[in-house]
Amino acid sequence: MLIKIEKASKPEGWNVWMNAWCVEFRSYAEALAFVIRLEGRINAPHPLPISTARLLLEQA
Repeated sequence: MLIKIEKASKPEGWNVWMNAWCVEFRSYAEALAFVIRLEGRINAPHPLPISTARLLLEQA
């Protein structure tokens, strides 16, 4: 996913672009905090779900 921060066309506004989706923020600090949190969630480990039926078969 492409994530970028850019100055908005209106004064004191900032946009965060995530591919083609845009979210507006009132300040650069708010936009940056959002991006940092978003990237942290994207880069966090995501374990794959394991079927409970598979666990029962492996234990038998």
